[in-house]
Amino acid sequence: MRRRDLVTALMASLCGGPSIALARQAEAYDRANLVSMIRLIANPNSFDGRRVRLEGYLEHNGIDRAVGLYVSEVDGRNHVISNSIDLHRQSSTTMREFMGKYVLLNATFHAPKGPMAEFLNGYLDNISGLKEVPRPE
Repeated sequence: MRRRDLVTALMASLCGGPSIALARQAEAYDRANLVSMIRLIANPNSFDGRRVRLEGYLEHNGIDRAVGLYVSEVDGRNHVISNSIDLHRQSSTTMREFMGKYVLLNATFHAPKGPMAEFLNGYLDNISGLKEVPRPE
């Protein structure tokens, strides 16, 4: 816990407002931290269940028209699945305009589990703040 959060929690508890302190802690936990795709793929269990902010190339991720976030445009155009993370989206219409572009998004990451874990990179859901970013030079 950062010093500012600790001071806020102590002041709130002194003023009779423990719910304010709990709200601040929940907000800090829900805040999306900027993480590189490579770091996320390499260390999935470190980020399991956490909000992350990712930048990557949005493209279809297989023959079933699933959507994935790729490390680079080259990976996306060549469907290098090992360099992507699946997106479990609420509606496909919001993604359509961003397909084939670099995007920045906030999402909850879920690490792969089960017998196929070594072949998967996990998935993202609760996606928010999706926006296009300039193509890297």
